[in-house]
Amino acid sequence: MNFEFLSLETDHLHLRPLTLDDADFVFQHFSDPAVTQYLLDEPPLTDYEQAKALIEFYLESEHKSYNRWGVVLKAESRLIGTCGFHRWDRRNFRAEIGYDLGPAYWGQGIMTEALRATIRFGFEQMELNRIEAVIYVGNSRSIHLLQRLGFRQEGLLRDYHYLNSQFYDHWFFSLLKREWGRRK
Repeated sequence: MNFEFLSLETDHLHLRPLTLDDADFVFQHFSDPAVTQYLLDEPPLTDYEQAKALIEFYLESEHKSYNRWGVVLKAESRLIGTCGFHRWDRRNFRAEIGYDLGPAYWGQGIMTEALRATIRFGFEQMELNRIEAVIYVGNSRSIHLLQRLGFRQEGLLRDYHYLNSQFYDHWFFSLLKREWGRRK
């Protein structure tokens, strides 16, 4: 069953699928040490071909269990980050949410706005019952963002990711559809 991840609009943002035209942004963004410091599931990008391969991965449409939207700030008409879903388990009505933002835009409520639209899409269009998030224990900004959006911390995933010869613990969060419905 194919599923179309539509573009989303908010007051200040346009969330749209990434395209190969975004390769420059993807390379610059995911090779930036500030952006990747807490993304411990994959090493930072080191060449342009990796950026193209990442976009092509998200463009594959056959039995999609993942997506990635480019976050475009309408006022600047430019990409400033990404967000989307991973590990969509249709049978159990759950998926993992992921997101990142350029450092110049941190602390401005941009990702809060983007994730509200993403979460709404997940519950309403994807028919999810549960949205999960896996966050590095030292990423306090992301932890606070999820808590503001109503996610609950469920537990510690010890040595969950391995990168650069080191294991990293991560917190596991979730948000249920019925909890989100009460927040509207």
